[in-house]
Amino acid sequence: MDHHTASEESKFWDGFAASYDRFMRRVSDIYSLLIELIWNELKQDDHVLEIATGTGIIALEISRKVRKVTAIDISAPMIDIAREKAVKAGAENIEFGIQSGYATPFDDRQFDVCIVANALHVMKDPEQCLKEIRRVLKTEGLLIAPTFCHGETFKARIISKLMEFSGFRAYHKFTIQEFADLVEKSGFRILKKQSLEGPMPLLYLVAKPYVANGFSA
Repeated sequence: MDHHTASEESKFWDGFAASYDRFMRRVSDIYSLLIELIWNELKQDDHVLEIATGTGIIALEISRKVRKVTAIDISAPMIDIAREKAVKAGAENIEFGIQSGYATPFDDRQFDVCIVANALHVMKDPEQCLKEIRRVLKTEGLLIAPTFCHGETFKARIISKLMEFSGFRAYHKFTIQEFADLVEKSGFRILKKQSLEGPMPLLYLVAKPYVANGFSA
């Protein structure tokens, strides 16, 4: 995945940054539940990587529980807003960075948990992002990848098509099974799958890296 592709993907999000939080309030109920589910997976000593953090909604919430959060996004305007929010909240254990999830500067097996929330379906190459997550995640680490499944129902497909008219594009209109298959094919063992009901079905998925001598404990 080259730099040009990542830059191309960032164009929409740069323009959307100023209205992102207002847009997200429309799904605040399901996001409140999502954050609660994520919170319950985390431990106090965890170092968490969040890819495609946007304006830091999830990162800011979970920073109150874990040791450190490293949160990245390809959109500089999104990260600028996230940093402002962190300063206002006094959250000193979050480090925000402008980086692509396709190729990060982090060490192998650096993180206890990696969160990529509602982002893989809007990436042209989700396989590359999952490959990178597998590299930076500890052998016993957790992948938390909740994802809106634009192809799961007829209603979801209609909503997805309408969203395209506003410039929002899901490159991959996964069904729940298709998304689970992608994660498994990318070298993970799925631990939890929970469908959160709404106009657009949201799959809450937790997985661990598959290791050569068997599944990680």
